Amino acid sequence: MLGDPDDFWGKLDKDEVSGHVNSWHPLIDHCADVAACAASILALPTWRRRLSRLCGRDDLDDVTRARLSVLAALHDLGKFNLGFQAKGRPALGPTAGHVKEALAAIGQPPFRSVDPLAEWGEGTTGLLATAICHHGRPYALGQTDVFEAALWRARSGLDPEAGVAKLVAATREWFPEAYAPGAQPLPHEPAFEHAFAGLVMLADWIGSDTAIFRFSDDAETPRLPVALEAAGEFLSRSWLAVDQRARVAGVHRDSLTTILGERSPHRAQEAMHRLAVDGHPTITILESETGSGKTEAVLARFVDLFRAHAVDGLYFALPTRTAATQMYARIHDAITRVFPVAPPVVQAVPQYLRVDDVQGIKLPRFTVLWPDQDGERFRYRAWAGEAPKRYLSACIAVGTIDQVLLSSLMVGHAHLRATTLLRQLLVVDEVHASDAYMTAILETVLARHVQAGGHAVLLSATLGGETRSRLLRAGMRAELPALETALAAPYPLISHRGVGEESIEVAQDGGGRRIAVDPQPWMADIEAVATAAMDAARAGAHVLVVRNTVADCIETQRRVERVATESLCSHLLFRCREVAAPHHARFARDDRQALDLALEDSFGLRRGSGGCVVVATQTVQQSLDLDADLLITDLCPMDVLLQRIGRLQRHSVRPRPPGFEVPRAVVAVPSERDLGALLNERGKARPYHGLGIVYEDLRVLEATWLAMEESPVWRIPEMNRYLVERSVHSVALDRICEGRDPRWRAHGHLIVGSLRGEARQAELNIVDWTNWYSETNFPDGQRVPTRLGEDDRRVRFPEPLHSPFGLKVHELVVPGRWVRGVPADEDCAHSVSSDRAVTHFRFGGRQFTYDRFGLRLTADREDGDDDDGP
Repeated sequence: MLGDPDDFWGKLDKDEVSGHVNSWHPLIDHCADVAACAASILALPTWRRRLSRLCGRDDLDDVTRARLSVLAALHDLGKFNLGFQAKGRPALGPTAGHVKEALAAIGQPPFRSVDPLAEWGEGTTGLLATAICHHGRPYALGQTDVFEAALWRARSGLDPEAGVAKLVAATREWFPEAYAPGAQPLPHEPAFEHAFAGLVMLADWIGSDTAIFRFSDDAETPRLPVALEAAGEFLSRSWLAVDQRARVAGVHRDSLTTILGERSPHRAQEAMHRLAVDGHPTITILESETGSGKTEAVLARFVDLFRAHAVDGLYFALPTRTAATQMYARIHDAITRVFPVAPPVVQAVPQYLRVDDVQGIKLPRFTVLWPDQDGERFRYRAWAGEAPKRYLSACIAVGTIDQVLLSSLMVGHAHLRATTLLRQLLVVDEVHASDAYMTAILETVLARHVQAGGHAVLLSATLGGETRSRLLRAGMRAELPALETALAAPYPLISHRGVGEESIEVAQDGGGRRIAVDPQPWMADIEAVATAAMDAARAGAHVLVVRNTVADCIETQRRVERVATESLCSHLLFRCREVAAPHHARFARDDRQALDLALEDSFGLRRGSGGCVVVATQTVQQSLDLDADLLITDLCPMDVLLQRIGRLQRHSVRPRPPGFEVPRAVVAVPSERDLGALLNERGKARPYHGLGIVYEDLRVLEATWLAMEESPVWRIPEMNRYLVERSVHSVALDRICEGRDPRWRAHGHLIVGSLRGEARQAELNIVDWTNWYSETNFPDGQRVPTRLGEDDRRVRFPEPLHSPFGLKVHELVVPGRWVRGVPADEDCAHSVSSDRAVTHFRFGGRQFTYDRFGLRLTADREDGDDDDGP
């Protein structure tokens, strides 16, 4: 229906081609929809507890919640200006926005009916401004555009001031208790203002969904009761309000057993399961070796917290998209076994559109088709998975760490992510993989999480003691452990911050493994690597070759294939859909998924017998369940090397081919023993097969090399603590530079300065919750990354390509350094030609090739492209 011509519209149904307005939703009714959503969210116990802790209260009483709901109803005050109304009524003249315009009107005559709300306390104006800034970013009061009286002057039958007064009067009917005299003032704390911003953003997003809140059919029917019913149904069916039947899933002592099935629990899993659930916020760090069941341990912890009403959901964060994709299936399987009424599980990876293991299809106008028999029911369950900004509103989501970091950065809808995350158990896997920039942001996330009464678990196989102390004491002044103290810490270890702090030493399961570590001067000798790999494969071994850069990975793949052809052993090459290929990150998404599946088939738990060689980069060192008989790897930092070794003879029950009974890791090192030869007088390292560019800190690499020389056999996990601390602790790294060429000391200063610069950059990009939201500005036109140096570009193709593995490719990701200076709005490839699954195209003035070796530059190579990362 088309609304009353004398009324203000809040939502339009507009033809995108002709611009014709088919119908509209009255503004007051839309405000009722959003107020109903806010009121319904504020009534949820966990949400209420988190918000009340941020303002130092035991609870948010009925009056406070009603007043906050009124402020949420006033979020669209700016739409009463005639410039905004002109978007649906062209005759009114030039158009205008509604956020900055409303902020400028606070305290001005059009809003005089809002003035009595000031009696609600000192925090009212800031919270009102916060509600007005509901489109994803704040604008500081007093720094917005100058008030334009003409926008608010009555004409053409529309009186903005009267419209505002009518809305305020409606809120008196909707929430009469909000206007009760003598109540305590509204909360007036910066952190609460920031959290309220996220709540209003969520309420507005839900209240603007026309599939949930249909346009009013009858202007005479009171809207709020209808809106409250719709909001309640949505929150329940989407699991933003938790289904109480799921709270009683299983028997308390059996949640771990249910998750593990027929497997016996590890000691670390049992210790995690015994942690208290006592109403206090917690940070828990579990350190144990790869393959020790950390995922199952944290899932049991989640079930305990969930059943006790301590959390309403789970966000499982991983370092890469591949890791998140691999972990999703495990989490989904466990959840469906544990819960008789299973919450929806969202794969929180952009472009994937997967919920409950059902694949969605993106449609025009930001809609998604879910191929489910009960499409209406599933749309509610899948709502959080339809847009990345909504991922953290899911009950259970598995995604990358980026979504968590975005909740604290000055980016659009950071507060939507932040507030919805507060009620979840936050799990960060492979936490050691974060750099200084990401770690600084994660500290902020954890400090805020604990401040609001939340719970977090961090998982790692190779975490240094200094980083452990910073993360465990996030928001506090952390005293970093001395090297001797760090070396003396037990392993495996659970560090738990609850009422106090405790360290729980966990006995190892079994006797561990002895790994022969064999450095060989092969880093630049690709022929030697290829020959050694094929010799082992001919002897029946599954060989995993890990290179530091894509360029070396591709070149090694070519040499391996040549050796295989010459020796008539091409059948020993790893293949994806019968096509020989390396494994690295520079493949199209669907091709990468196919490669992952093929690699797990060839090197996983159920792999066949006989030899096989796969050449890969860092993409294989996390999450993929691989089991190689022999590992050949480039020199890399100790924590990374231990991750790679975790893929070596992973499953002890498997018989090994003759000659490979003892796990052996061959580490390709430079032919010259002195890594200092890579340094210039300023301490800057030149790129050398990933050293100095992928891994910039040569001190860590030198410490790793020294450890191999000191101990040719490593006892894992017994030596994990020793190996890691001797390679990452700041004192140990300072000692690396002592008594050496002055270039080493210069290098140490350069690296420390770089790390401090990364941490400082994080501080500049983080949203400061100690400053009022209503006094915060985000930078304009500045991209704030979750990871430094991450500026990759998505390139679309006019027509889908036939991939080298028989799939369709719609887009590719090109490293940002290859297309520097290309305008941000340029995203389409041109001069595309394909022949037998080999595609050539141009983008940003450069020529590219995409085939079974992945994406690469084929002309005008830049300096350094040979050392171009994982």
